[in-house]
Amino acid sequence: MRKRFLISSLIILLCAFVPWSFVSAANANTANDEQQEIDIQLSPNNYLFQVPNMKPGDWAPRSLTILNNGRQDFTYAVELQNTIEDTKLFDALIIKVMDGNKELYSGNLPSFNLPASNLAAGEQEALDMTVYFPEHLGNEFQGLAAEFVLTVTAEGEEDQQDVISVGSNVGNGDGNGAILPDTATSIFTLLLIGTILLSVGGVILCIKKVQSLKSQRI
Repeated sequence: MRKRFLISSLIILLCAFVPWSFVSAANANTANDEQQEIDIQLSPNNYLFQVPNMKPGDWAPRSLTILNNGRQDFTYAVELQNTIEDTKLFDALIIKVMDGNKELYSGNLPSFNLPASNLAAGEQEALDMTVYFPEHLGNEFQGLAAEFVLTVTAEGEEDQQDVISVGSNVGNGDGNGAILPDTATSIFTLLLIGTILLSVGGVILCIKKVQSLKSQRI
């Protein structure tokens, strides 16, 4: 009886496993079929620069990785575009782009220009980018911000394209570049928590004392 139970269990497991094997294989084939001819991806894929509190003389280094996830080799180009009306800080910031030890660009944001580059299918490369807040900039730049988008366009055979963008924002948020601690809020929060804990402790002690007095009377 036990032997029949083991054989039945084994058959059930095999029946359950075999269909899932076919499903997994089918999904893998479907994924391969759905792979795009031209597919470019960026890392990070949301924001490259998020530096709200820079001051004159500061710089912010970042690395942008470009990945070719498609079937074809492609040639890609990178463009930089301002996205807000006030361009005063945008016009003054400096950006430097390196590919390993090779300098691709060094200059202000409005004149940004990179040479087109080739990237083989399945490969990736990193561009090291550094934004500089020139130290000669004066008080007139306090409280200003610059926002811009880096757009990467990949082109393959027969004019096939894929386009992807990553945002950036840089600013002199508090006027002197220092990140000010929110000490007042922190102290208030700690005092409030301490008061609540003391109140709860006092209530518990009162309840225990009342219970103790009741038990003594009994």
